[in-house]
Amino acid sequence: MIRGMTGFGRAQGQAPWGVWVWEARSVNGKSVDIRTNYPPGCDAIDFEARKRVKDHFQRGSFQLQLRIDWTRDPGASAVDTRELARLARLSRHWTKSGVAAARFDGLLGVPGVVKAASRTGSSVDDLVAKDLLAGLDAALDMLIAARGKEGESLLQLFGTMLVQTEQLLAQAGAFAARQPELVRDRLKARLAELGKDVATDPDRIAQETLMMATRADVREELDRLAAHVASARSILASGEAVGRKLDFLCQELNREANTLCSKAASLELTNAGLALKSLIDQFREQVQNVE
Repeated sequence: MIRGMTGFGRAQGQAPWGVWVWEARSVNGKSVDIRTNYPPGCDAIDFEARKRVKDHFQRGSFQLQLRIDWTRDPGASAVDTRELARLARLSRHWTKSGVAAARFDGLLGVPGVVKAASRTGSSVDDLVAKDLLAGLDAALDMLIAARGKEGESLLQLFGTMLVQTEQLLAQAGAFAARQPELVRDRLKARLAELGKDVATDPDRIAQETLMMATRADVREELDRLAAHVASARSILASGEAVGRKLDFLCQELNREANTLCSKAASLELTNAGLALKSLIDQFREQVQNVE
């Protein structure tokens, strides 16, 4: 089953150290291109995160975003010395007015003097990294599923396009069978335009007719086009990352279709060749979304 290159994956979780959210997005690209957006201090997981993306995917432009809400550590606190000094001055002032002096522990108990210190990105340790990377795997699994779903739709579309291609090849083959007759009639018409005064050699005319019919023969192009269609079916059924192979095959299909149009001796065959070119262009446009 082929995979597309457009998708989105999201995973979130909670641990004693905080709450995290991963988001992974991808669009089409010629190779694996990764952009990241982490909170400060999470550079330690960047190498492994990029490695896991490259292990899962072969093509695409990726964006990884991580958000973390760190849990405040109740064992860590910080004293606001400026606030403590302000309260101490007030306490001395109240003492002069006959009010009992405030105890030090009482001042520390005033809201705002002692503040809990939150964790920062610099506290990413092995345990935190393990949790984060497990979350990344979950987001990447969702992204893989989304790209696989797009691949299913593309596979159906390619199947329809290949059937249409075969139908156009059958029409072109029917028109191509009349190529020698059309070439011969066209040569006779040109000779007739020259008038009765021009001497003509029947053997020479036969030779020219044969040469023109040979140059206008498109059976080889039709055979190669049919072979390319068969190759496309085989590639699509391989279940591998086939985007590059299909892109190259589209170039070959387009080359044969161009030759077919250049050799066409009738309007019907020309139109069939142009319809083939249009269909091949549509096929190639969709191939750009295949991994």
